Amino acid sequence: MKNQLMKKYESMGFDKGQMEEIRQGLEKGLDVSWYTSVDYDWFQMEEIKKGLERGLEVSVYARPEISYDRMRQIRKGLQEGVNLAEYQELSAGYLRQIRKAKQGNVNIFPYIKEGYEPDQLEEIRLALEHKADVNLYLIKEFLGESIREIRLGVEEGLDVSVYAKINYGWQQMREIRLGLERRVDVSVYARELYRWQQMREIRLGLEEGLDVSAYKSMMYSAREMEQMRKKMLEQSEIQEDFQFEMLEEQAKLATECLVTVSQDKMEAYVTLEKGSCKTKNEIMRLLAKENVVFGIKQDEIEKHIKQSEKATQHFLAAEGIRPERGRDGHYEFFFRTGIPQIPAVREDGSIDYQNTVYFEQVKAGQVIAVYHEAQPGMGGRTVDGTELPAQGGQEKLILKGRGFLLSQDKKTYIARESGKIELKDNRITIQPLLVVNEVTISTGNLRFNGSIWVRGNVGSGVVIQAKDELVIEGNVEAARLQSGNKIVIKNGVSGGGLAIIESAGDIHGKFFEGASLTANDGIYANYVMNCNMIAGKEIIISGSRGAIIGGNAAAVNGIEAHHIGNRAGLLTNISLGASQAMIEKEEEAEIKLKKFQSELAIFEEAYRKLQKQYPPEIRNEMELYLKVEQATYIKRKQMELQKERTKELEEKRRNANEAKMIVHGVLNAGTVVQMNGMHWSAASSVKNVTVRLSLKEIGVFRN
Repeated sequence: MKNQLMKKYESMGFDKGQMEEIRQGLEKGLDVSWYTSVDYDWFQMEEIKKGLERGLEVSVYARPEISYDRMRQIRKGLQEGVNLAEYQELSAGYLRQIRKAKQGNVNIFPYIKEGYEPDQLEEIRLALEHKADVNLYLIKEFLGESIREIRLGVEEGLDVSVYAKINYGWQQMREIRLGLERRVDVSVYARELYRWQQMREIRLGLEEGLDVSAYKSMMYSAREMEQMRKKMLEQSEIQEDFQFEMLEEQAKLATECLVTVSQDKMEAYVTLEKGSCKTKNEIMRLLAKENVVFGIKQDEIEKHIKQSEKATQHFLAAEGIRPERGRDGHYEFFFRTGIPQIPAVREDGSIDYQNTVYFEQVKAGQVIAVYHEAQPGMGGRTVDGTELPAQGGQEKLILKGRGFLLSQDKKTYIARESGKIELKDNRITIQPLLVVNEVTISTGNLRFNGSIWVRGNVGSGVVIQAKDELVIEGNVEAARLQSGNKIVIKNGVSGGGLAIIESAGDIHGKFFEGASLTANDGIYANYVMNCNMIAGKEIIISGSRGAIIGGNAAAVNGIEAHHIGNRAGLLTNISLGASQAMIEKEEEAEIKLKKFQSELAIFEEAYRKLQKQYPPEIRNEMELYLKVEQATYIKRKQMELQKERTKELEEKRRNANEAKMIVHGVLNAGTVVQMNGMHWSAASSVKNVTVRLSLKEIGVFRN
């Protein structure tokens, strides 16, 4: 009977992994009809099978649209008497935290509502369970590990305000917390520029009672710090052995004259007891006895000998010369670098697009940069005459990029062609730049394999296509603009409903009227009316008069404006969060990943069987074995790449789920908001609000 059923299911198109789950279910006498559907992958089948094994009500989660990891949390909840069915739309991470919270009798829903991620909720939940109040220090940007360090500190009664700062990574937080635990002066190393490994070495030195000033400089790597710390520790242990023997002799000397030399041998001090009547020559002999032979301040010695007749003197008698590090190599650039390309903000908050510089030009043959080599440092010397080598400056890497030549001296950089120049991450790029005064029907369409700069206006009916950036100084009418990078229209667009603007980057402009705008990244303006806008990231309309009036505006990460709609109630459609295209890509990625996982499992099983069946000397000559080995390797690589792609899409989806519309002024009646398949309409005008998703509903909150 079981064999007949297996043949039946094989004929239904189940893969090997699915068939294995069905087989196990039949062997255990389970009602496999709950999961004998090709709509389930074998991971989902496994979760349903486990639920049946435990006698759970699997109907709560036995649906193909519920992913296997969410199924797992719902199943575990049922085992623990917690019903997570009403939260099944949330990700597995959230379901796990809700399940754990219900077990611990704590409420984490306010934190879910505020947008905390599962790894953060893990620590918040534990804090609630342990009665540790971390609310004062919570910042959404903290990683879960960072919140853990704060939680542990609060539980231990430490002053966590010392390290509960966004500038610290969680490992840095841990080192400061450990220092507070051990009662050392953490201010010595509680600086964000230290790497956590450096912090650790300084902390250990403080715990061991060492003078960490000798190695706490940020110029030392953690490894160097460790070596210096261990050497100091060894020296301190040796000194302890004979220190007691020296005390009696020093005590005798202290009655008249005591010479002390700093640990780094850069300073020597003399203590003269009142009325000691020491001569300069005697003090010089005492210094020589302590190997102090360099940097002796004879004038200071003479002065303090006279003053010792009236009072005990303690003074610096010799000082060494510290080595000076040479100047690092540096570049001198002959064009403006670091152009922010962020327009100036006026007093009313609007953007001054007209007076913003977006790029720098150079001409062929122009010297664009000269390198100045690093300089040698100056050596030093300790008071015992030991010479200290100088550390030379550090050289810079050669500039990379394209569009320029490096002269024979390897120091001078010369533009090979005229165009738009940019310096970014040690890379210079000179892009071809086409400069025209205006573009109209009479001048014709414009297509260029580089950047285009239009000094004047763009008329109706023309097409401009730039492979890189497109910057227009004037106005744009009903034209079609396309760019492989950013589009900037310094005045604005009066498109009459016919203008089409498409950018692979951002779109910037003073205003847009009657235009269709599509940007892979963001759309930025001071005013928008009757436009259709689609942004892969955000839409920001700036200024106290900045408004989106009429038309449609869709942004994955969010929209910000002063006003939305108008007093007349003009219909203004707003769409926030994941687009249909994004959802389809994510679903496609998940399907591919599961497909790769299934295929890899089959290849790996075949690979293992061949390894067991044949010795190495035979299988390594077998064509079948070599094919399976190669296919397994390729499939693993494909799955790794697909995992990365899926992870990227999941990150975009997380950002999309946190999308919101911020309105600083008036959100007018007639505005319709759509997010994750839900709709909300403004029945009346409201002021200064944020519209966002809250527990599967669109909510309106005061700013």
